[in-house]
Amino acid sequence: MNVDTLLELYTAGKRDFSCFDLRRVDLSEINLSGAILSRAELAGANLNGANLKGVKLSEANLSGATLWRTDLSNATLYKAILSRTILIKANLSSVDLRDTLLNRADLRLTNLTGANLSGANLTGTDLRYAQLKLVELTGVDLSQACIVGASLQDSLLYDYDENN
Repeated sequence: MNVDTLLELYTAGKRDFSCFDLRRVDLSEINLSGAILSRAELAGANLNGANLKGVKLSEANLSGATLWRTDLSNATLYKAILSRTILIKANLSSVDLRDTLLNRADLRLTNLTGANLSGANLTGTDLRYAQLKLVELTGVDLSQACIVGASLQDSLLYDYDENN
């Protein structure tokens, strides 16, 4: 599917784009707030500066995608694949990231305030200077992750693995 068709459908009121193939598509600065992209294929897509507030991306594949300055606040990314994804300065506040694969992702300066990362794989993830206030981190794998300068104020860090 190309960007023009996607925007036409979204403008016409369609919100369910589950299982759509949007690999390596340039969706920068797009507004898809409230859309349903569960199990969508977005590997390598450019979503820089996009408005994805409240989007449902459960089990979607965003591996290698670029989401620099993207607003994903209140989105659902349950069991999504975000391996090697660039999320620098993204807004992931109050996002459901339970059981998400975030290995080797770049989350520098990202706002994760109030996010739920229970059971997430953060192996080798770069979380330098990220805002992790009030974040649920139960059962996460933080092995080889970099959390220098990250704010973990009032976060729940229980049963996590940082050594593997």
